[in-house]
Amino acid sequence: ASNVEALGTGDVTNDAVLELNTGGDFDNAISGSGKVEKSGDGTLTLSGSNTYRGGTTISGGTLLASNVEALGTGDVTNNATLELNTGGDFDNAISGSGQVVKSGGDTLTLSGNNSYTGGTLISDGTLVASNVEALGSGNIDNYASLQLNASGQFVTANLTTHDNATTAIGAGSALRANTLTQEANSTLAVHLTDSNSDAIVTADHANLGGTLDITGIGNVAKSWTRDAYAYTLIDSDSAINSDFAQFTVAGMDAKQVDFLTVDGRVNADDDTRYDVTASLSWYADSDNAATDAHGTFTLSEQGHSFTLNTALTDVDATLNPDSATGWDGKSLIKRGAGTLILGAQNTYSGDTDVQEGTLWLAETATIGSAGSAQAVNIAANAAFGGHNATVNGHVNNQGSLYFVDTFTVNGDVVNSSAMISGSDQPNNTLTIAGNYTGNDGHLYLNTQLGDDSSPTDKLIVTGDTAGSTTLHITNVNGLGAQTVNGIEVIEVGGQSDGDFTLYKGHVDINAWTYTLKQDGGDWYLRSESDDVPDDGGDVIPPDDGGDVTPPDDGGDVTPPDDGGEVTPPDDGGEVTPPDDDGDVTPPDDGGDVTPPDDDGDITPPDGGDVTPVTPQYRADIGVYLGNQWMARNLQMQTLYDREGSQYRSADGSIWMRFKAGKAESQAVNGNVDIDSDYSQFQLGGDILTWSDGAQSVTVGLMGSYINASTDSTGNRGADGSQFSANGSVDGYNLGLYATWFADAQSHRGAYIDSWYQYGAYNNSVDNDGLSASRYDSAAHAVSLETGYRYDIALSNRNTVSLTPQAQVTWQRYSADTVIDDGGTRISGQNDDSWTTRLGVRVDGKLYKESGRIQPFMEVNWLHASDNASATFGDTKVSQDLPNDRVEVKVGIQANVSERLSVYAQAAGQKGKNDYGDASFSLNMRYNW
Repeated sequence: ASNVEALGTGDVTNDAVLELNTGGDFDNAISGSGKVEKSGDGTLTLSGSNTYRGGTTISGGTLLASNVEALGTGDVTNNATLELNTGGDFDNAISGSGQVVKSGGDTLTLSGNNSYTGGTLISDGTLVASNVEALGSGNIDNYASLQLNASGQFVTANLTTHDNATTAIGAGSALRANTLTQEANSTLAVHLTDSNSDAIVTADHANLGGTLDITGIGNVAKSWTRDAYAYTLIDSDSAINSDFAQFTVAGMDAKQVDFLTVDGRVNADDDTRYDVTASLSWYADSDNAATDAHGTFTLSEQGHSFTLNTALTDVDATLNPDSATGWDGKSLIKRGAGTLILGAQNTYSGDTDVQEGTLWLAETATIGSAGSAQAVNIAANAAFGGHNATVNGHVNNQGSLYFVDTFTVNGDVVNSSAMISGSDQPNNTLTIAGNYTGNDGHLYLNTQLGDDSSPTDKLIVTGDTAGSTTLHITNVNGLGAQTVNGIEVIEVGGQSDGDFTLYKGHVDINAWTYTLKQDGGDWYLRSESDDVPDDGGDVIPPDDGGDVTPPDDGGDVTPPDDGGEVTPPDDGGEVTPPDDDGDVTPPDDGGDVTPPDDDGDITPPDGGDVTPVTPQYRADIGVYLGNQWMARNLQMQTLYDREGSQYRSADGSIWMRFKAGKAESQAVNGNVDIDSDYSQFQLGGDILTWSDGAQSVTVGLMGSYINASTDSTGNRGADGSQFSANGSVDGYNLGLYATWFADAQSHRGAYIDSWYQYGAYNNSVDNDGLSASRYDSAAHAVSLETGYRYDIALSNRNTVSLTPQAQVTWQRYSADTVIDDGGTRISGQNDDSWTTRLGVRVDGKLYKESGRIQPFMEVNWLHASDNASATFGDTKVSQDLPNDRVEVKVGIQANVSERLSVYAQAAGQKGKNDYGDASFSLNMRYNW
């Protein structure tokens, strides 16, 4: 093909030879067993996802592959230029006399056994060689980034790292070059291991400049002894020309790495060798190093870490008496925002001062010998901790003390800040084999909130406790359950005078509330109340699935970067201790975790004669139910609530009314008290009237704004605690009404009234400041009412009317599912309900001069088919609304003129379960 359009736009099946003597972009997909040959001087781009198997030959110009599939699966014979402007893994074997060019900003890995001799040019991005044969045998010109990342020796002609480029030699990799050239502002990065017995770079000639960056040196276990460790970095056949301008260790200036004496230079006795030596400053006097020995470990860069896998022992007997450091030979100081990891059995006997950043003990590591009285002092902006580790001595904590799996302090602990579980799963234990004092300290634990056997983090103090400590609980996948003794979170072996209080007084999950209770010196999370149980409820608490075993956090522990707010590490694999380069902010425990309500009595597991106990319910149950009830309640109305008196003097009217009241009720068998205050402003008007002179039909529109606030109080816990919550609902109702009167003028006799309303509402719940929720809800309502009015004539045109009535109303309420700050899913607020009303109304018509006064009284029996309910987690809870209620209304209407009347009414409802509702309303109506 002499141009890229020659083969059309379809796929190409090539089972022979496809020669492309052209430039441009060829994006047709090529398949088959044949070969593709690029000829001519132009630059041809292959951009299709090609699967041809016969190989590729480049005899002229440049063949550019824009993806790693572009050259099919066969070998590449390159006798011109192959440009790879892509990322990914290119494993085709490349041979020939041509050059390979890596362009584009992506990372490309060459993994094939390549034998091309035309050299390699890296113009942009990163080229990774994962096979020692990957780069052929020609010259390498690196203008971007080259990574040699294969076990063994790379053999090349000349390797030149140009200005602002980096060549990195990975762990286990070595390089043989004719000439190694590191230009000014270039970087040679070398990862050292304890097995580097031979030179890492061998060359005929070496020209050095730029920066030498050493990594891996912190993990060389064998190097950190009393003897310095030496590496031959470069071994040249001729004298090494010049030197590196800068020497860094893991990106840090080697001169600032105070805990190491690291040096790199051309060997003074053999100028063909470049040596790197490293020794631990702790043992500097033993090494006869240039610097004086000291015990300060400064890791200044946030995110940097250094692992020390050899034991630190007392060296006071070998210190140089002329040392300028004044070090005692047995104390450690941690400075800087980075992380120091101690991985051995350290026996130094002096104090440990964690002044900045993080000091972490790896698995099985120790500080101090058994019986030691040394101290670990944690400063306000610092962190200390470990995974399956031990401190033999005392701990004074003014920062953050983290523990993962098991962490033991064989001594006293004074906690003036935060002790934090460093895992995101429970079953971590901090053991203090001594006394514990809390100086307004904080303790953060993970618990799977359920029954007594629930997995939990734990503080164990074998001695005495004193002072005050706030406990923060994070629930981990717990559904809540009834406890008997409770979930033990703090165990005290000695005198238990310490005061532990639960943050905000309680934690809630689903319908359950847990409080902290001291019993026999130990401290438990309990979900029981102090009420006498009532087993008449119909709510079944959720099954928590049996014994729960949290995931093992085993694995290598990698301590945290400590450069910001302290975030305890996730230990579901490798444990990463927290970062902490500012004020220590322990993790948020998500607000109050409220255990699920079982809406009835819970009977603990049977182990003989067990007395049923009542759980302590979360207080905000009442707010969710109260919001629901208020929205439904404020849709309810009768004909006379809306119309006022049945007497009319015109064919149409507009009207408005204001209603305000207070309702009281209970929930979950009387364990939650609900108090609501509400108001409503309603406006409506007739839009269509019809009359045949006797009967009439009126149709109108109406709308209202409602607002209600609810306060809820939960039952009292076993520790005497009692909690409250509050919330509100507001929104709008829009509706349509239609009324038929048998007597259009006097409204005597029969009538039928019907209406429909739709409401949309905004809801809020504040659970005692622990969590705040916002959600939307909606309600539909349809009503049908009928009645018959009898008139009894009195003197002076006055009359008394008696009107028996019946009404049926259907409602459907729905609300969004809410997940609160404690992780509880509140759902199930999607209910249909029916309410029926039977009643009688007595009203009079009294003429006073030119006006008319109409007092009235109404008595109703209300019967409802359903309560307001919601599901917290897996547990359904209901409001204790009585099925049957009695309602009384009294009021008066006065005709201000022939067209304008006002109407006032007081109403009250009463029923079982301490239910009550009292309201006052004021109506105004204008006829035309």
